[in-house]
Formats: sequence, C-alpha cells, structure tokens
Amino acid sequence: DIDTALYAVTILKGQYESGYYEGEDFIAGNKIDFDKEFTKVCSAKRFVVRDFKYDSSQASKSAMALEQLQVEVDGMKSGLMRWCKTHYGEAFVAWMHIKVIRVFVESVLRYGLPVDFTAVLYKVDGKQTELINALDKALGSGDKVEDDDEEYHDFVLIRFDA
Repeated sequence: DIDTALYAVTILKGQYESGYYEGEDFIAGNKIDFDKEFTKVCSAKRFVVRDFKYDSSQASKSAMALEQLQVEVDGMKSGLMRWCKTHYGEAFVAWMHIKVIRVFVESVLRYGLPVDFTAVLYKVDGKQTELINALDKALGSGDKVEDDDEEYHDFVLIRFDA
C-alpha cells in the first residue's frame, strides 16, 4: 500500500531510579515509563503503535504456506506455458485466416465481381519500400494517390508483423 508503511521500533520500556535511605526512612525510587510517552508522541504525529509478540510457530506456518503457494504458482505457470505453446499455432492460423478474408473483401470491393485475383504473401527483410515501389511499377498505373495519410496502391496491401 502506498499510503501506509510498517516500521519495527525497539524501545526501552522504562527506567527505574533506585530508592535510597534518608536516615531511618526508605524513600522508594521512581519508575519512568518510556512506553506511554512514546505512544503519546507517535499518536500526535499520526502513527499507530501496536504491540507485537513474536510467535515462532506462526512464523514457521507462514513460511510453509508461502512455500506451498510458490509451488502452486510454479505449477500453474508451467501449465499455462504448456497451454500457450499448444494453442499458439491455432491462434496464428486463425489470425492468418482473418487476414485472408480481409484481402478477399478488399479485393472484391476494389475490383468488383467476378472474383479474379491472386493473393501473394511476401516476407520482406528491411527493404520494404523497394518492394512496394517495384510492385507499384509492375502492377500499378503509375498514379500514386495519398488520401488522409493513407497509402493507396493499385493493389491490395496489408502489412503485419509476425
């Protein structure tokens, strides 16, 4: 929690000034309680003082529970990784199907019916602009139009990063 903090403070509980004899009379010593004064000063500064008793059995139970939860988390994480590795290929194939459907729809909307086109997938290593310029030269009419920061080519171009 950002608003609160936990501090462990060890203080001297008190001080006893020893008694003494004055003639035949014994005068008892004074006990000064630091604990009450410390609590009062902390309350004035909006700190809450709570007593703490260390219980070694509770500490060992907490450590065992933490270890058990860590084992459970590791088991769940390995199961999740196994599931992700199994289903990644399926998700990628579904994503490619969506891309193919998009190419088909854009081609029909752009060129009309009957459907007569060839879809091609290119893997480009850094020379993307050169490939697009070559495709524009080979397949396009030479008129390059840019509308509202969208690139328009005479062919359907859909980019994706795998």
